[in-house]
Amino acid sequence: MSNTTVINYKDSDGTGTITLIENPFKSGGKYYARFDRTTVNIDHLIARIQKKEVGTNAIMAKHMASLFKAEILEALGRGEAVNVLDLGTLYITSNGLVKGDTPETASIPGFKVKFTCSKLTNEAVTKLGIKKVVMATTGPIIGMMTDLFTGLSERTFTAGKPMRIEGTRLTISGEEGGIFFAPLDEAENPVSDETQWIKVEENQIIRNRSKMLEFFLPESLVVGTTYRIVLKTNYTGKQQKKTYSKTISPMVTIVDE
Repeated sequence: MSNTTVINYKDSDGTGTITLIENPFKSGGKYYARFDRTTVNIDHLIARIQKKEVGTNAIMAKHMASLFKAEILEALGRGEAVNVLDLGTLYITSNGLVKGDTPETASIPGFKVKFTCSKLTNEAVTKLGIKKVVMATTGPIIGMMTDLFTGLSERTFTAGKPMRIEGTRLTISGEEGGIFFAPLDEAENPVSDETQWIKVEENQIIRNRSKMLEFFLPESLVVGTTYRIVLKTNYTGKQQKKTYSKTISPMVTIVDE
């Protein structure tokens, strides 16, 4: 049996991408930052050890790792906190708020495990570099658009008939939210004057879901004219926010039956 582990992977270069995510709470900064993950597993770690310590037996290393895992889980099951290789401590805490004002009336909602990093662990990331900073996408994303009258997923839609938009975070919400057909300017972008946009009225919307919108095209759309569909909403997929996000479709043309 081979004592090596063959893994195809590339070591990270010590830099990463920071994604800025809008802070939904009133306190704190406008954004919080997430360092995008590149996850390695036990096979990766053993392969790296083998590069540094030639002759290391991968099978034995995996076996010892599995024994450590079993003992850690058993210790937690006994109610013990565990110092994991001086990297930090696994400890047990209540799984939510406790109801009741006295020990006699207290209702404990079960338990969960948390992890507190050690100073050693935190020091390991002090020299990380930032490759780039990007903004998180929280607005709606348009995927496939289908004319429900013809069944075709093209860029032409039948006047007065229903159509479907599929995607992500499509739910329309908020007083200023809506589905709009925007005329185009000379650069083929939606005209900046939103009073010229044609809104799909609420009673024309058949389905208003996160992954699907279905609605009838407004009667005021002009056959032969090209528009861009603008989705405007304050729904993020979990909650409504004070500001609105919008997304713009490719150009679509209104055709007659």
